[in-house]
This record gives sequence, structure tokens and C-alpha cells, in this order.
Amino acid sequence: MGPRLARIRQLTRAHLREHHLQASTLRLTYAREAAAELAAIVALERECCGFLSFQLTEGDAAVDLLIAAPTPGGVDAQWLFAQFLPDPLPFGASPACGCGKG
Repeated sequence: MGPRLARIRQLTRAHLREHHLQASTLRLTYAREAAAELAAIVALERECCGFLSFQLTEGDAAVDLLIAAPTPGGVDAQWLFAQFLPDPLPFGASPACGCGKG
């Protein structure tokens, strides 16, 4: 899992342009040049996290990724969502509450 998370973090640092987290849905926008790497990561995540829905949409200038969990508030989904964001939770950590204070 460590190498896969490192790959996600590298993609985030290099190519993430926007993100919006709302309840059980995370919307991410990446630079267009990230399309191939993003598709490869999504394929791995679909195998690993079958409980999540991943939808990729390629445009002329950007690639959008929508990740949706079946129900809001799932700790596993929230932890995975955090790995796609600029400041992910450390490996093995889980959010204690939605306030961000632990």
C-alpha cells in the first residue's frame, strides 16, 4: 500500500489543480498531462477499494476524477479521500471527527 499511496501523493503534488470534498463525494481536477498516470492509479484503486466509485472524465485542458463512497461518513472512504488531497493523513491514521482537530 505504501508505494501506491506515494504514487497518489506524487500525482497530487505535481498535477492537482482543484478539489472539492462534500460528504461522500470527492471531486478532483488534474492537469491534462496527468491523464495516463491518473488512469493507471484509478485502475489500481478500483481493484483495492471496490466499495468506492471512480469516474474519470478527460477534457481538452484537464482531467476530472469523481470518487464516491456508498454512504457519507465512512472512515475508510474519508481516509482514502484524504490521500488524494494536498495534505493527506499519515499512513495508519484515521480521522477521529470532522473537525480536523483529532
